[in-house]
Amino acid sequence: MAQNYNIDLLVISCDNYSDVWDIFFSELFKFWVDCPINIYLLSNFKSFDHSRIKSIKIGEDKSWSDNLLIGLDHLEKDYVLIIIEDLLIRKNISLRYFNKISKWIDKNKPNYLRLTNSHNLSPYDSLVWKIPDKTPYKTSIMPCIWKRDTLKELLRSGESAWDFEVKGTIRAYTYPNFYSLNIDFINYYNSIIKGKWRRAILKYETGKKSLSRPIMSYYEEIVYLTKIVKSKFFNILQIKLKRLIRD
Repeated sequence: MAQNYNIDLLVISCDNYSDVWDIFFSELFKFWVDCPINIYLLSNFKSFDHSRIKSIKIGEDKSWSDNLLIGLDHLEKDYVLIIIEDLLIRKNISLRYFNKISKWIDKNKPNYLRLTNSHNLSPYDSLVWKIPDKTPYKTSIMPCIWKRDTLKELLRSGESAWDFEVKGTIRAYTYPNFYSLNIDFINYYNSIIKGKWRRAILKYETGKKSLSRPIMSYYEEIVYLTKIVKSKFFNILQIKLKRLIRD
C-alpha cells in the first residue's frame, strides 16, 4: 500500500538567488530521485521551469519572515520540510528513512524535527533526540520539518532568518515537542557565504553552468572554516554550558 504523506517540501529562496536554482535542483533530483512529496519554490516573480516544482510567487520582498508567512499559506499539508536554496545536497537521501520519519511524525505530532543530528541531547526513542525547552538555536532553520501552524505562530513580521533563529528561539521556549534525528537525513554543503560561492565546493558544482557570482578568496575560505570549527566545538558542549556561554 502506498504511503500517504502529510509533508510538503518548501525551498525558501528569492529572485536574487535564481542563479542558484539550476544547481540546487540538479543536486536535489540527483540525490533524491524518488522524492515522494510535493516540492514548492518560494520566490518573488520568477519561477523555475520543471514539472516537479510548484512556484509560490509572493511579489516584492518584505522580509524573510513575511515572505515565509505568505508561502506557508499556499501549502496543503500540516507539516513542511524547509530547506534554503544555497544548501546543496551532497549525499543520497533514503526514501526508506524518509518513510520512517513520516510515520514517526504521524504518530508523535512534533512541533519541530531537525533533520540532522545534534549533540548532547537526551534520547527520546530509537529515532530521535529530545531538544530541551530552553536551548540556543531551538528554531534553527537548517533542514528541518515544522508543524506548519506552529511555525506560523513563531514567525514575526519584519524579522530576518537570523532574527528568527535568535528571537524565535526565545519565543519557542514555551513550546514542547521539539526533536532532532539521531542520524542525519540530509547531508549538504553550505555553498554561498555573504553572496560568494565557497571555493571548497567549486570542483563539485561548476561543471553545470557558468557561475554568476564571485568566488571566495582563499583567505575568506580559511576565515569561514575557522568559524565552522568554533561552531562545532560549541555544539558538542553540554546544554547547560551552552546557555551559560550564550547568556
